[in-house]
Amino acid sequence: MSTFQAILLFIFSSISGIDSSCEEFQTHRPLIAGTLTGLALGDLKTGVMAGASMEFIALGWMTIGAAVPPDPALAGITVAILEILGRQNAGVAISIAIPLAVAGQFLQIIEKGTIDIALMHFAEIGVEKGKFSRVTTAHLLAAIPSALRVSIPALIIGYFANASLVQELLNSIPKQITSGLQISSGFLVIVGYAMILNLLSVKELLPFFFIGFIIITFSDVTIFALTLIGMSFAVVYYHITSLILKEDKRRVKKVETEVQSSKSNIKISKRDLMRVFLRTQIFQVSWNYERLQNLCYCFCIMPILKKLYKKEEDLKPAVMASMEYYNSHPFFVSIILGVNIAMEEARARGEKLDERDIAQVKIAMMGPLAGIGDPIFWGTIRPILAAVGAGIAIRGDVSGVIMFFLSINAIRLLMRYNVLLFSYEKGVNIIANIKNFMPRLKNIMTVLAYTIIGGLVAKLTKVNIVVTMYSYIKDGKLVNVTAQQQMDAIMPNLAPLVVTFIVCLALKKKVSPLICMLVLMVLGIAGYSFGILGL
Repeated sequence: MSTFQAILLFIFSSISGIDSSCEEFQTHRPLIAGTLTGLALGDLKTGVMAGASMEFIALGWMTIGAAVPPDPALAGITVAILEILGRQNAGVAISIAIPLAVAGQFLQIIEKGTIDIALMHFAEIGVEKGKFSRVTTAHLLAAIPSALRVSIPALIIGYFANASLVQELLNSIPKQITSGLQISSGFLVIVGYAMILNLLSVKELLPFFFIGFIIITFSDVTIFALTLIGMSFAVVYYHITSLILKEDKRRVKKVETEVQSSKSNIKISKRDLMRVFLRTQIFQVSWNYERLQNLCYCFCIMPILKKLYKKEEDLKPAVMASMEYYNSHPFFVSIILGVNIAMEEARARGEKLDERDIAQVKIAMMGPLAGIGDPIFWGTIRPILAAVGAGIAIRGDVSGVIMFFLSINAIRLLMRYNVLLFSYEKGVNIIANIKNFMPRLKNIMTVLAYTIIGGLVAKLTKVNIVVTMYSYIKDGKLVNVTAQQQMDAIMPNLAPLVVTFIVCLALKKKVSPLICMLVLMVLGIAGYSFGILGL
């Protein structure tokens, strides 16, 4: 690894590290992190393929509440480095990357439990002293440990991956282990699928999972084509539920009219809202284990508070109120920010609202929106787009990476901007406008997710049971029939389907996803060693 490559690796891995805290631009996902690593090390195609391989395994790795998954950025970077510099096969690279991703998870817990808490208190003390700029300073400073948490391990791995001693050590690993890990890499992806299935958990829509599975099993349909089929199912589901539910449009119109007529003396401009929107692009970078997203939220709404409250005695309580505990889905923060801004504006005009009223609305909204946002974005939209992108990129086609990056960010940006404006205009009446539609939206996206995941189980999960069941002589030659051939005669891809639901059951029983992955890795090694599983 040259000095120039090391500098590029440091820069790109720092970007992925910051995004592993923010979860905004998705550069922390293995698909993109691996691609950036390949670009830095001068082998883009291998980086794309390595990132795609790791992405399938990490589909279910998501941050929900204070639960931190293994670091997907470090996983994607490690796999790419080991394949490019260490010249290891995907199975070995992935088996090394997963423990390192867990180490990255531990580093993130330390950072969020110490450094970021200290920064949050630094900002809070500053606000008490009237130094409101500390909110911005503390929030931005949190990006530094997030960057170094990934970039420093990446440089260390990059240095040692190319060292002859480590190269000889890796090459001396017994074939039973390397081949076994290669086999296990074919079904490690099941853990990610199972995590998504458990998150969605809508039993009445589970048939769409089997529909996707059957379509891929018995046809040559691509994942992209299956996505279009799933979207068609979702549209049909939407129209059927629309006919059944029959929304009361007159009531909605009445609410809108009342809201519009109540607005007067608007002080907040579209430019002010744009400033808030731009700040949400690095929303989660300073979240911490004490009050989670409180500093993030305060950072975003600070320009509005400064405009509405010119006197320090008025500004301080408003800022302190925004520093209280907050936690919801990061993409849905725009809804709460919009309502909060409308209420702060009304309060600044002299209406009878205080910090408790505003806090109660925030608390009432953040829980339900988190419950909706996690399954819709982390459990449905991102895995679907990542799976489609990785499916294209698995052969080294960078267009899959570009498709994933552009599509997920287009959805995110449109969502953040339009919802912020909409919720500000509707104010506290936003709940009346969305509460009936959001459960339906969740189910619509679940239809699409189930269809895609079912297809992925059939197309990308590889289990080959090579145990001979029986033999016969044909044309004077001995023909062995393996267990896999016998199962395929009954139902192709039956083994991946069974293993998927076994892992789902284990996760429901509170077995750690990491334990599930380790068991599958051991299963691959043992299966190959005893002649049960084959490549």
